[in-house]
Amino acid sequence: MEEKERKIQVPMFDSVVLMLVIIAEIVTCVRGGLNLAVPLFLTWVIMYVYSLIKKYDWGEIEGYALQSVRDGFQSVVIVGAVGCLIGAWILCGTVPTLIYFGLQVIQPSIFLPATLVLCTILSLATGTSYGSAASAGLACMGIGLSMGFPAGVIAGAVICGALFGDKMSPFSDTTNLAPAMAKGTLYGHIRSMCYNTIPAWIITLVIFAIMGSRYSIGTYDPTTINEYMAGLASHFHIGLLPLIPMFLVIAMLVLKTPALPTILLGAVFGGAVAMIGEGATFITVVKVMHKGFSIKSGIFLVDKLLNRGGITSMYDIMMIMIFAMGLGGMLERMGVLQNFINLFIKKIHSLGSLVFATMATSYLSGAIGCTMSMAHVITGKLFAPIYREEGVSPDVLSRTMEDCGTLGGTLMPWHTNAVFFTGTLGVTYAEYIPYVYLCYLAPIISLIFAFLGVAVWYVDPKTGKPIRADQAPINQKKQIERK
Repeated sequence: MEEKERKIQVPMFDSVVLMLVIIAEIVTCVRGGLNLAVPLFLTWVIMYVYSLIKKYDWGEIEGYALQSVRDGFQSVVIVGAVGCLIGAWILCGTVPTLIYFGLQVIQPSIFLPATLVLCTILSLATGTSYGSAASAGLACMGIGLSMGFPAGVIAGAVICGALFGDKMSPFSDTTNLAPAMAKGTLYGHIRSMCYNTIPAWIITLVIFAIMGSRYSIGTYDPTTINEYMAGLASHFHIGLLPLIPMFLVIAMLVLKTPALPTILLGAVFGGAVAMIGEGATFITVVKVMHKGFSIKSGIFLVDKLLNRGGITSMYDIMMIMIFAMGLGGMLERMGVLQNFINLFIKKIHSLGSLVFATMATSYLSGAIGCTMSMAHVITGKLFAPIYREEGVSPDVLSRTMEDCGTLGGTLMPWHTNAVFFTGTLGVTYAEYIPYVYLCYLAPIISLIFAFLGVAVWYVDPKTGKPIRADQAPINQKKQIERK
């Protein structure tokens, strides 16, 4: 929202105090082992108390929160739909079949890089990290756990692959949103990201290949794998029929069918296959979509992976997303975020400092707004005029926004990305955070490029046409400072 439209403007000192109190409350609760939902909801009380002290209109502030929830509610219902899909796909045998076939062909020495590649391909083809993690990623979790891999390591490979496609695919909403907010073009944006994201992905692949090779010596017990496969085969009809829902969902995503109906139809397809292939009744299918799948096979790994799903399993995630978006809306519309951003803008004297300020703003807006779209919208709105004025191509801005706004959410335990991945993959934040190498490498490479002037393009501030580096205002300022 533009400054002139903002009726409430929080002073800088109050912004610092508010953020410190909010962070202290959340950290205290999280360190005590509590779920994030209630601590985030209680931050609304902090905002209410602040409104009483400053005599602000609480109805207006509450409106900021509710509007933010409305704007981001699509992601909430998508999470609920994913819960239905997971339950239905386990019931109909889609997930068990994927795991069964995966156990037959994937060896431990190549499992981690294969997981990264599989989730990358699926995410590139569909443009959604959520769909990739909830389908191929979930299957890879089951395969990897049965092979003895730590859950966090598997989740790291899944997340890196899924986010690569979400960042690079022309079908992805963030890949289209970032250049739109930066005033650039889609394919110029993708071209720009190739310079840092592909090297980061290759390094990530090498790391996972090295890590995976360790598990091929002495830790792989085929007896356990055989027992696991026998357990799956005895409780589900393994074959091509259970894979039909997955193929239909992938086809719909490739055809750019909206994510919500695609995922819901995927659940319906799964329910239909369960009724045909597993003999489930309509009532059973609906119950599984509601409360999840449950089985007592007597095999620990089978029960651990398959006893899950249902919309109820996503309630905590959905509440966290709602309360986080509400808090972010209040803080953004009251000018708290703008106050912190102004500190960065004053220190921009070179391309490197400009990109660093963009990164800091993207991380901060993502941390407060708790969604990728919030990070892109705020960062693009604030920095697009600055990049144009300094003669830096919008492709550099949109690339930086994706490096931090798209990948950065996974690094924040309260962000909707992190909450989704932990809930869907069945891991904790602490388990996966050391292994999301792509999320660390891409921004680092991008920042190094900015300071070195590598893979950077410049435009005329008036016409927007390409110019030489030495003609860009930001580089001319640097030359004047040196003299």
